Amino acid sequence: MAIPSSSDARLYRRCALLRYGEAEVLLKADYTTGAVYLAGYGIECILKALVIMSVAVGDRHETLKLFRGSKAHEYEWL
Repeated sequence: MAIPSSSDARLYRRCALLRYGEAEVLLKADYTTGAVYLAGYGIECILKALVIMSVAVGDRHETLKLFRGSKAHEYEWL
């Protein structure tokens, strides 16, 4: 994913890259459960960055509000 122009999307992209790096460290140390969890969280963050970039600029604030709560962790919903 290229660096997004939206500052909100950049934050989610950065979070995704950090979680991916952490997942790699855990995987190399044979902590597979933690690695899978963090990798999934990274995927969630990338999806959120893509959603933000696909929404009109004027609607992004409302979209970000939807990313709160347990529903925001459901891949199908994203």
